[in-house]
Formats: sequence, C-alpha cells, structure tokens
Amino acid sequence: MRRQIMESAGIQRLFAAVTTLLPAQPAAEAISTSFKLQTPSISRVAIPQVVKTALLGGLIPLLLLVAWEAVTRIELVPSQLLVPPRQVLATFLDLLNSGELQGHLKISILRVLLGFSLGTSAGFLVGAILGLSKRAEKYGGPFFRVLLQIPILGWMPFLLLILGFGELFKIVFISLGAFYPMTLNTFEGIKGVSNEYREVGRVFEFGRLKLLRKIILPAAVPSIFTGIRLGLGTAWMLIVGAELVAATEGVGYMMTMGRQLFQMDVVMVGVVLVGATGYLMNHILKIAEQRLLHWRNTMHA
Repeated sequence: MRRQIMESAGIQRLFAAVTTLLPAQPAAEAISTSFKLQTPSISRVAIPQVVKTALLGGLIPLLLLVAWEAVTRIELVPSQLLVPPRQVLATFLDLLNSGELQGHLKISILRVLLGFSLGTSAGFLVGAILGLSKRAEKYGGPFFRVLLQIPILGWMPFLLLILGFGELFKIVFISLGAFYPMTLNTFEGIKGVSNEYREVGRVFEFGRLKLLRKIILPAAVPSIFTGIRLGLGTAWMLIVGAELVAATEGVGYMMTMGRQLFQMDVVMVGVVLVGATGYLMNHILKIAEQRLLHWRNTMHA
C-alpha cells in the first residue's frame, strides 16, 4: 500500500514538471488555433477577375436605378416626365411580346451595318493612301484636317437637301461617322510603323506590295482596329439622330413617337436599348480584337 502511494506521488510530480515546461494556452484558444490552421481564410479566396469586373461595373447602374426609384416614389419629379423603373420594364416587355421592339431594332442595326461598312471601307482606303504616299499626304492631308473640324451633325442639312429624306440619306450620314475615325487611325497606324521594320523588308528584298502585305499592314492592325471600334460607336450614335429627323421605323423613330405622344416610358425603353446595344457591339469587337491580335500580347509578354 505504501509502495502504491509513493508511485502515485511520483507520477503526479512528473506531470507537474512537464506542464511547467509547456506554455499556458486556454483550451478554447487551442481549438480556435487548430480550426484556423485547418480551414482557409474567406478573405483569401480568389474571386475571378470577370466576376469582380462585372460586380464593379454594375455598381453605378444599380445605384442609379435605386436613386431613380426613390425619386419617383417621393414624386420629386412629375410622373409624366420621369416614369418609375417598373413601368419602363413593363413597357419593354409589352413591346417585346408584340414584336414591335425587335422590328425597330432590326431596321436600325441594318442601317448601321450598311453605313458602317461604307464608311470604314472608304476610310481605310483614304487613310492608306495618305499614309503610304507622301505626295498624297502633302496635298490631301490639310484638306482632310479641315473636314475633321466640321461636326458630323453639321452635314445633316446639306445631305437632306441633296439626298432627301430616304434611306440613302441615313446610310450616307451614318457612314460619315465611321469614315473619320477609320481614316485617321489607318493613317496614323501606317505612319507609325517603325523604320526598322521597313528596313527588314528591304533586306529581304520585298517589293512594295509584299512590304505592305507582310510588314506595314500587320504592324498597323492595332490602330486600324481602334478606328473600327470608334467608327462603329459613332455610327450607332448617329443612327438615332438620323431616325429622329427622317424615318418611319427604327429605334429613333420609336423614341420620337413616344415623345410626341408623351409616352416617356417608351422613350426610356429606347434610351436603355440604344445604350445596351452599343455596349454589346463594342464588347463583341473587343473580343474579336483580342483573338485576332493575340500575337501582340504574346510578344509583349
């Protein structure tokens, strides 16, 4: 019995000595520390860049939508002038279900594509001539810079007198919006090609056509794509102006009729539709540019 008591006392002294060597730590803190080591921190979870960009980009529209709803609820502005968002949504769905919205949008997009194709083709041709020929730049450059100072809307009365109110007026008017940025960016892209690239072509004894096809145009493509994007954006903005003045169908005509009939919900549907369609067009061109010019990103990397 005495021997067992002595062994028990020895074990207790050994346990006390071991515990004095270890740092004191509460049980709850030890469990918390173990949990932190085993589970990743939420703040360190990587958010995809696409999601982050979408969230940040949608913040301002969301705030504007909330402010719009708040203003209409407290009636700071008469409801005849500023309709609530829910009414605009209901009108949008009505126009969509009736097919009227698709019809107007289809006509406007067709006009833009025709005018854009005409304007970019002419702009590329003129810009290439001015960029490749010093004589053309010397004689035609000053005249083109004078034309750049004329607002595109300033051509509207002149074109209406010459072409009338038909489809030709709208297409030509829209083409002017694509012509100017395409010409300017094509010219600057060609003139901005480094002389070192041209010397490489001369070393390989490239002719003028092969030099243009193999070196000059590929080097100028980024600037040309900028002209295409700017031209499409300008053309899409001008379609509304053209249809506001002379049209019997299209998004601009729909907005004009809404204004005349004091249907502000129809006008707001047109405004949102024009903005969303323009953004979508620009986004599609941006994706196409990234895919076609992937070699440029590889070179920079």
